[in-house]
Amino acid sequence: MPYVDDPATYIAGAFAGICVLVLALSLLIGYAYNERMLWWHAATLTAALLVEVWSDTDTPLATLLWTLQLAIAALTLRATVGASGPTRRPGIALALLSPVFGLAAVYGLFRPPVGAWLLLPWAAAMAWALYRAWMQNRPWIYWLALGQAALAVQGMLAIGITPGPLGFQPRVESMGALALFAVSTYLALVWFSRLRAENVLRIEARERSDPLTGLSMPVVFFDRVDGALIRSRNMGYHCALLVVRIGNVDKIIEEEHLDSSESVILAASRSIRGVMRAQDSSCRLGNNRFALLAEGITPGSAGAIATRLMAHGMRAGQFRIVTSQLHFQIAVVEVRRADVPAKDILQELDHALTRLSMQNRSYQIKTLPRVG
Repeated sequence: MPYVDDPATYIAGAFAGICVLVLALSLLIGYAYNERMLWWHAATLTAALLVEVWSDTDTPLATLLWTLQLAIAALTLRATVGASGPTRRPGIALALLSPVFGLAAVYGLFRPPVGAWLLLPWAAAMAWALYRAWMQNRPWIYWLALGQAALAVQGMLAIGITPGPLGFQPRVESMGALALFAVSTYLALVWFSRLRAENVLRIEARERSDPLTGLSMPVVFFDRVDGALIRSRNMGYHCALLVVRIGNVDKIIEEEHLDSSESVILAASRSIRGVMRAQDSSCRLGNNRFALLAEGITPGSAGAIATRLMAHGMRAGQFRIVTSQLHFQIAVVEVRRADVPAKDILQELDHALTRLSMQNRSYQIKTLPRVG
């Protein structure tokens, strides 16, 4: 193997390595998170690297591949900025350009002077889409714009439309521009993917979590209780169901001159979450009542869970939401291999809690006989 003593070759090889690494990351992350725009980015890099391979030996083929590269890059940009709202019309333009460039890549062996004209409509559609996305104040758009500019420079250098502006070898400058496009576009796409995923989770959380307490919504909680009872019947382990009521809400509101009970409800939810383990679940049933599912407990420990919850309520001042103690009224039952529906068990707990609320004591624990 001949020894190559040319610094430009090593520099170009380093840039090519960066592109291959980003290509591999785009495929892996795109597959892991089902992000098709990262797959499009990997396809664009593949076409661009093929352009670099054939740019010196077969200029018509390099121009054909460059045309295909522009088509894939247009699809990548459309998948990123979207095709609705302010970016609807630019998205339509990019969608129309992509098949035109694809047909041009299949049909023609364009010479560079002819192929260069294809850069004009692509640049116009790209600038239009970036401008409309820029006006929406998207933080990742700066990296995406830098990447698109680098891609245009790389294409013009690779197929000989323009000489190298920095005085280096054209191959070094084109590979450097391609590496800049690969890295900056990858950063923009990953950033955009993360923001979109956070928005999706936030929307889903509205349907699954109570906005005030952060506990599960009742529908979600009841589904988890049904699943826990099924697992208890099949595997034979114990669960505990608790229904909790704050017995001194009105007194706290009067003592601390509160306008509503939201602060008290929030402090109670913090107390309940302090008792919960990773596999437990709880929800707010309404007003000042809560439900708690402790799954997979030690036999006979349901009463201890209720006692610990009572103690957490009395230390509610540590959350600095209210300074008074919370007096919980708790009805608790231990369940194992029960064939009784979850709604019947919770209804029985609710009846026991109603009887507790009719007594003079503001806090008390009522343990029901074990079910199952």
